[in-house]
Amino acid sequence: MRLNSRLVAFTAVTSALTVVLSVLTVPFFFGTRIHFFQAGIMLAGVVGGPFSGLITGSIGGLYVAAMRSDPTIVIGNGLLGLFTGIFSRKLRPVLAGLAAWVLIQGPWIYITGTLILNVPSAAMQAILALLTVEDVICASVIDFLSNHFHLKDSLAGPVRRL
Repeated sequence: MRLNSRLVAFTAVTSALTVVLSVLTVPFFFGTRIHFFQAGIMLAGVVGGPFSGLITGSIGGLYVAAMRSDPTIVIGNGLLGLFTGIFSRKLRPVLAGLAAWVLIQGPWIYITGTLILNVPSAAMQAILALLTVEDVICASVIDFLSNHFHLKDSLAGPVRRL
């Protein structure tokens, strides 16, 4: 997708949405809380393309990274948006988001968590299980939204005929 004012505005809005969603949490099992900021990242990747996903993921991850003093979160979320955008060229949005999670971001989180941050492997597995639930929900919502509302078409603008 070519860079135009609609894409820049869309990326800015999805970045802001992602930051807001990173602040909001929902109670889950056993006192844990889940968040859905991955939805904004996946939306940017699917609708705006890989570059929009990368920017949205990086900006959207800044708040969480600052709160947890973990800069690897910015890179991991940028990778999620980038690869969701790349995979969505050939796959349905739900599969693109899940492939980006399973093949790219999940391994990134596990490797950086265990090797850089020295988080025990068992704790990382629990974290990844929780994040998998979040990503499945987010990818499913984005698949519905992008297919039901044809969001890619709205970024392209009207067809101009000569």
